[in-house]
Amino acid sequence: MSHRRLSGWEPKHYTEYIYDSDGRLSGSVETREPEWDTEQLNLLLAAEHLARDVGQHGQLMSESTAPDADPNNYTGGYRYHADGPFTDWAEKAKQDAIDEWKKSAGDDPNMNGMFWGVRRVDDTATG
Repeated sequence: MSHRRLSGWEPKHYTEYIYDSDGRLSGSVETREPEWDTEQLNLLLAAEHLARDVGQHGQLMSESTAPDADPNNYTGGYRYHADGPFTDWAEKAKQDAIDEWKKSAGDDPNMNGMFWGVRRVDDTATG
């Protein structure tokens, strides 16, 4: 789906009616405005290019691997600083539940096809 369609744009429909020599309707041709034009295609390609250039840390790989980013390059102009660690509490709850299940299941449990979901619940302990 194109960006403009996601933004609420809808293509226009045009109908041309065809009449015979006696003025009777003999057919019609419906034309729909194309969803994809050069601009929409370029936006999609740019988004794909950007997505391929972003590393797992959220930074552009083309910048984070450049010589300018090297901390030993004093004229590079920029550096990177890591923040964290941060805890994904939903993922921690999931991994803790998996660990508990593995303990109760015994040695080498078969986990094929198993998954754990996570849901947010109200904390009644808070005031």
